[in-house]
Amino acid sequence: MKATSIHKKSPSLCPAALACLLVAATLLGACRDEDIVVYPTTHETGDQGSGEYAGMYVLNEGNMGANKCTLDYLDLATGTYTRNIYPSRNPNQVMELGDVGNDIKIHGSSLWMVVNMSNKVEVANASTAVSRGHVDIPNCRNVAFSGRYAYVSSYVGKVNGESVLGGVYKVDTITLQVVGKVTVGYQPDELAVAGGKLYVANSGGYQAVQGHGYDRRVSVIDLATFTHERDIDVAPNLSLIRADRHGQLWVASRGDYKSQPSRLYCLRPDATGQMAKADSIDTPVGGMCVEGDSIYYYAADFNTSGQQAKAFGIIDIPKMEIVNRHPIQEPADNPIRTPYGLLVHPVTHDIYVMDATNYVSSGKLYCFARDGKWKWTVWTGDIPAHAVFVPRDLKAAYDPTIDPPVTYSKYIQAVDEYVPAPGQFVNTLPECTADDTPATVAAKCTEAIGGNRSGLVTLGAYGGYVTFHFDHSIANVADQRDLYIKGNTYNGNSEPGIVMVAQDTNHNGIADDTWYELAGSADTDSAASIVYDYAITYTPNPMGDIPWTDNQGRSGTVERNTYHQQEYFPLWLDGPLHFSGTLLPRNAVNQGRGTTQYWVLNAFAYGYADNVANTDTLNCSFDIGWAVDSRRQPIHLDYIDFVRVYSAENQQCGWIGETSTEVSGAEDLHLETSIDAMNRRKAIRRSPLQKRR
Repeated sequence: MKATSIHKKSPSLCPAALACLLVAATLLGACRDEDIVVYPTTHETGDQGSGEYAGMYVLNEGNMGANKCTLDYLDLATGTYTRNIYPSRNPNQVMELGDVGNDIKIHGSSLWMVVNMSNKVEVANASTAVSRGHVDIPNCRNVAFSGRYAYVSSYVGKVNGESVLGGVYKVDTITLQVVGKVTVGYQPDELAVAGGKLYVANSGGYQAVQGHGYDRRVSVIDLATFTHERDIDVAPNLSLIRADRHGQLWVASRGDYKSQPSRLYCLRPDATGQMAKADSIDTPVGGMCVEGDSIYYYAADFNTSGQQAKAFGIIDIPKMEIVNRHPIQEPADNPIRTPYGLLVHPVTHDIYVMDATNYVSSGKLYCFARDGKWKWTVWTGDIPAHAVFVPRDLKAAYDPTIDPPVTYSKYIQAVDEYVPAPGQFVNTLPECTADDTPATVAAKCTEAIGGNRSGLVTLGAYGGYVTFHFDHSIANVADQRDLYIKGNTYNGNSEPGIVMVAQDTNHNGIADDTWYELAGSADTDSAASIVYDYAITYTPNPMGDIPWTDNQGRSGTVERNTYHQQEYFPLWLDGPLHFSGTLLPRNAVNQGRGTTQYWVLNAFAYGYADNVANTDTLNCSFDIGWAVDSRRQPIHLDYIDFVRVYSAENQQCGWIGETSTEVSGAEDLHLETSIDAMNRRKAIRRSPLQKRR
């Protein structure tokens, strides 16, 4: 159903099964160049009824590389089954849903569809299937919800590429923007919410193919702080995870296809209240549905030769045992060939089984009554695998009071990373302790300078930095300044910071792309005394002056003073700390006489944060057109997604202390232009020409 899907060329499969399906996937991909559109076709099931559910959506995965993920709809009132409804509901949607549908859920009045190979989550109105938009998430797998937010598991790395730690992306269901990311285990699949925590089943399929063994862990994420708490060791190659109404979790392991078989495990709270592995049931589980006190499942156990053993059953949750090994009666002349998905109606208890048949042509949907008797079968799209019931009380048309239109803000959405150098305001702006983590500290910075809050974040001595993003890309408007950054400078107290920018070129929502410096006036006015490729290292010295050495053969300390008595080294970071970049010429002058110190920190002409007072809007603003590459050569960027500011002076100014840049907020100066440009780029990325490349 997930990485066990043969058509996905999943690393979790045995080598024999992989080899066969690679050929099939190649052939199917070659046949898709003509972009043949399959118009909706309707079939009568003869099974009419009514109730609190209006219908059921079926998401067909489509063979990997064929771009044939489709959406079908079963109308439970009329008994009609309609194939491939998405193109007619969204005639301007290029390439329809995309490549390999991996999950489908309804939240509120919206339908969420995870499309793995297309690296996106498509969101539509649940009543009409008309698109609301999509969220770009790399190698996305499954989705779960809690409150306003969707949580999407992701392999993070490229499909069938190098194994990297996976992640869970936090998505605002109103704005459809990624607002956070937490790193979990290798190749995470399904997620489940229970008791304020998010539990993530990690498979490690890519790891196994590369000879490092499967992952065995369920990662635990605290939803209140959106941080990774711990891992629970369960079994190799985890896939499915579902919560029951007793506060337990059921986790399916595919095993290692060698010595450890596929099994189903139960997790429940231990004496400390933490979820822990408790019991197991000795049966392979390829798909399951938790309904009331029962788990309906099918066993799709792949042996080492690639052959699949087919079986169905029902588990009694309170008894912790299989109570029915023959819950359905397959028609003798039309048996299920490849069970690939299963769903049970919450009211009628009808059992729906999805059949992938031969993986490369139309699948089938079977319906069985609660007593197991076969009712009907219809053809579906290719590889039906995921389904969701549609509540009848959803509104018949798109309602902006339920799903408000996407809106954007000109202010910072979130801080991605905060790594200050030692300094007299560190651990106080914002207030941090040794119990903090990089994630909680970033959240505190967001609370301080996100939106229009105008709090304050100190960057400490040379090199300390903060990285942040907006809820959209910022456009580079020709011959205009594009970005306004606030500090806390006043006349004669300039503490300049250099501004860096980056594009999210790999579309993973993480600030791990190439950075470019926005060159300021010192590049021309003070070229003789500016230092490029400067590097410095700070060594911890608890409650004392903080020593540093640099690559210019110098050394010194960040000195403590009587005004600030806390630890100056960031408490949540291990030392030593290393920073590198451009070092600006000293701008501090002691104009005092004798033993009297009167320090003046002169501003540069333009191009630096915290360089002039915030009221000087022009000189607190930056042109993306100032960007230079690592060789100091100008580079054109149409837009940027991430901003980084770092302290650019290494100087002590007597009783004033070290020169440290502070950041108080930032704004996009051309919000409407940025949004228009971003939407145009999205349309281009989804054009037929782009897809075929």
